[in-house]
Formats: sequence, C-alpha cells, structure tokens
Amino acid sequence: MFFKRQEGFRFAFDEPIQAKVKKLINNQSGVKNDGEIFEASILDISPHGIKMFAEANFNENVSQAPLLEVQFVLDSSEIIGVGEIVWTKEFGQGKQYGIIFHDQSSLEDLIISELKVRRKKEIAQAKLTNS
Repeated sequence: MFFKRQEGFRFAFDEPIQAKVKKLINNQSGVKNDGEIFEASILDISPHGIKMFAEANFNENVSQAPLLEVQFVLDSSEIIGVGEIVWTKEFGQGKQYGIIFHDQSSLEDLIISELKVRRKKEIAQAKLTNS
C-alpha cells in the first residue's frame, strides 16, 4: 500500500490530543462497529491521516488491516474519521499506529480549518504569555 508519510503538511502536537477509537468489522453484511471503545492519543496529524498511540492492540486476531473510526476534537468541532492502519510500531506499554483516512474530502477540509483556528489561538496565547 502506498501512503504519503513524507507529505508536506503534518502538524505535531506539543500535548497529544485525546481520541476515542472504535474498531470496525468488515463482513458480508457491511461494515459495523464491534462495540468496544478504546482511548488513544493523537501525536501528529495531516489532512490525510494521523499518528496515534494506544495501549490497545488493533492488529490482534485479524487477517487484514482493520478499519478504525477515530473521534477527536482539534478546536471546537468533533471530527470523526474512518481509516486503516498502514504501519505499527511497538512503543512503551502500547503501540504507535499510522492511520490513513479513506477518501473523505469534507474530513480533510474540517481538519485544515480546525488546525488553522487552533494554531491562531496558540499564537495569541503565546503573545499574551510573553507580554
């Protein structure tokens, strides 16, 4: 699978963003949630995907890369993205995961606009702190 890990726009967070993750099961009747919700931390983001840390093992007992539904808030709007794991790396008591979102242009636009607002607020806060 080809993915753009070297794409020009990635935003790394000083403090990870908390997220809720649901593992989706793809079977003959379609895609459905397996019911379990996991906690995760988003380490960086691009309009097309995220790098996150979780103590859960999403690759366990699956023959193909599972689909994940990731819910998080960057500034004020709840963002829900569906994507698949493209890489996994052991890290401490859990794993880091590279998730690429499926083609969702409205999701890309929402991520970009939320990051712009968040960054403007961070810059304004830094100016107030330094004054």
